Amino acid sequence: MLFSIDYVGSSEQIAERLRAHAGFRAVDEVAFALPFSFEHDDYVQILTDSATKLGPALGWKPPA
Repeated sequence: MLFSIDYVGSSEQIAERLRAHAGFRAVDEVAFALPFSFEHDDYVQILTDSATKLGPALGWKPPA
């Protein structure tokens, strides 16, 4: 298991930084942790962006 720094920015900026990370490129599975102190609407935005922007930018596709 590898713990990384916090990545902050647009989905494309985060995807670019992750793709550049040797550890990220070497794995088949990744888990993302969210902060504990955000408001509900912030979590909704983060999860929506992760599913619709970040995930696809990293090559993820939802199950058919």
